[in-house]
Amino acid sequence: MALKLRLAADLLTTLRGLSGAILVVRPSLVVLLVGIVTDWIDGPLARRAGPTPFGARFDLEADSILTLGASVAATRAGGSPALLIAPLLRYAAVAVSGRPLDRDSVRWDRITGVAQMAVLAAAVAPAPFRALRILALPISAARCAAMLVQVQRSR
Repeated sequence: MALKLRLAADLLTTLRGLSGAILVVRPSLVVLLVGIVTDWIDGPLARRAGPTPFGARFDLEADSILTLGASVAATRAGGSPALLIAPLLRYAAVAVSGRPLDRDSVRWDRITGVAQMAVLAAAVAPAPFRALRILALPISAARCAAMLVQVQRSR
């Protein structure tokens, strides 16, 4: 049973990474929502099966690919190119810190990450929701600040 749960979690994580790659070439709210939903589902499945170091790292990378793809899609849909800074900064932050996040950093990472995905989804969404992209730059700035604090704490 655990193997089936782990396989299902890994397949969902793979689908999330593919969603991010697809968003780069075809901005789509539906594709973005598929990626977001897989993120909500794969974690509970993986925890039931027993988390693995590979699974945790795979999940983190799929999240990053989805975020980068969503940022490219939002930029292609008329958002500011500055929306690309936070997803790209994540790779630099991981390279510099190299340590797991502490409890407070995990909390801020989740809060700013969810807010970032919400405004990126709004930027890709139909016209009435696109007005929310005005929040994209301040939220991206908050995301960058949270990552910089994580790097500083890791030193």
